[in-house]
Amino acid sequence: MAGYILALDQGTTSSRAILYDDHARPIKMAQQPTTLQTPKAGFVEQDAQQIWQTQISCAHDVINLAGLLATDVSSIAITNQRESIVMWDKQTGKPLAPAIIWQDRRTASYCKTLAAEPASRGESDSGARSKSALSKVAVSDTGLNSSAQHGMAEEVQRLTGLRLDPYFSASKIAWLLENNPKLSVRASRGEIAVGTIDSWLIYKLTGGAHVIDVTNASRTLLFDIHKLAWSEVLCARFSIPMSILPTVLPSDGDFGKTKKGLFAKQIPIQSVLGDQQAALFGQGCLDAGMAKNTYGTGCFMLMNIGKQPKISEHKLLTTIAWQRKTSPTRPDNLSFDQIVQSGMRLLQPPKKEVTYALEGSVFMAGAIIQWLRDNLGMIKTSGEVEDLARQVDSSEEVVLLPAFTGLGAPYWRSDISASITGMSRGTTKAHIARAALEAVAYQTYDVLIAMQKDSPHPLTELRVDGGAANNDLLMQFQADLLDVPVLRPRDTEITAKGAAMLAGLKTGLYDDTTMQASWQVDRIFEPSMSADMREQHLSKWQQAIKRSLMPL
Repeated sequence: MAGYILALDQGTTSSRAILYDDHARPIKMAQQPTTLQTPKAGFVEQDAQQIWQTQISCAHDVINLAGLLATDVSSIAITNQRESIVMWDKQTGKPLAPAIIWQDRRTASYCKTLAAEPASRGESDSGARSKSALSKVAVSDTGLNSSAQHGMAEEVQRLTGLRLDPYFSASKIAWLLENNPKLSVRASRGEIAVGTIDSWLIYKLTGGAHVIDVTNASRTLLFDIHKLAWSEVLCARFSIPMSILPTVLPSDGDFGKTKKGLFAKQIPIQSVLGDQQAALFGQGCLDAGMAKNTYGTGCFMLMNIGKQPKISEHKLLTTIAWQRKTSPTRPDNLSFDQIVQSGMRLLQPPKKEVTYALEGSVFMAGAIIQWLRDNLGMIKTSGEVEDLARQVDSSEEVVLLPAFTGLGAPYWRSDISASITGMSRGTTKAHIARAALEAVAYQTYDVLIAMQKDSPHPLTELRVDGGAANNDLLMQFQADLLDVPVLRPRDTEITAKGAAMLAGLKTGLYDDTTMQASWQVDRIFEPSMSADMREQHLSKWQQAIKRSLMPL
């Protein structure tokens, strides 16, 4: 079956489009940068129109670069930066505010206040609550645990698998509604729509479909990952009308077709995955216990934990990895004759099975290198950091704690600031560059330790992807710290590939053999550091963490 998959990859700093052929091989890519704005401390925004315009421009460009026509494209797959939100007018399709990006921390105090509240609250104490949008609406106890001592933070984690943190979408939406009274009124009238970046792109591509994939929905702090539905309780607690939220579809659902005139034909959108879930799928981590780490703007380790959600006891996230249609199966424990005699179908209809994952999110990874480049001027391009770091054999006592937007898993401290410690008169920019790369690996180590405590599956290897995965010095240091092999595939741009693979499997363009053949190892980094040296490195990092957590 001939055809091409057009994968749209909308990230934090750029929009990309990649065409994959019928063997899941990337043939052409187009990319355009997007601009982040930081109008105030803690605010991180983007122009939603720029996100759309760069993405559709890349889509047209890549088809032209490949010498193809839109009629050659079988399906569109979408993968996107998660948690970021756009609010727009349902009639005009125009954004009503800048997109609020996942790195944004404006609602830190918001979330801290809500986290301290009891999950169950009655009318008698509602007047004592703050006037923020997070606590305006009185909420019944339906769906909440009955104990008055049960905190809201615990209840949020129980329902969503997430932590009550400004990183996720709910408090961003609530902030927009509270700080723009006209938007709140219009929301109550059903005149506006809100969604994550996939929702925004699908709305623009189709000319009006207001939908979201289940993996992106699971990152909003409003989605019950057990019931697979928006939580009425959480929407009310955040004062978010459910009417403004998109319809949730499986990851390989039918998201609509592109509107007439956008391409030479109407192309179906048949796969949508949040970027980290797409990377997990693209890395072939389809069995429980398999894990990957993506080294992008942030750093994200995900482990497949199978068909049942497990709420983390070590400050990790439980999230939906994907929901996809399974192959038709014969009824369990019945022979062919028994099936015929019972009048049952020989094959049961396919189900939309859900796969769950544990996730550790590190806020700053590749963004640390961008900081060295853009803010300190230590390097001209990000690729130069490895050569600079190799000018010294060790970072010595220098530790870079990259808490520019707080610390993510497993600490979840939005009040911690970035720092560089252990410097002397002999410290050079090479030491700082090496400490920056080591900081990425240290954060990954912290996540892995927490993940191993939660999961019954021991990690035997780590599959890696993302731009920084091409840094050999970082990958070797990562293998040394984890004491397991680090496997880098030939194609490290695995995020778009994961979404494309899912679309190809749905359309029949790909099969399981295609998926297995498409993942090939470029290099295996075997651990070579002694146990004593590993302990010295980890002790230096843990001391820096301990100092940062101490009260002033």
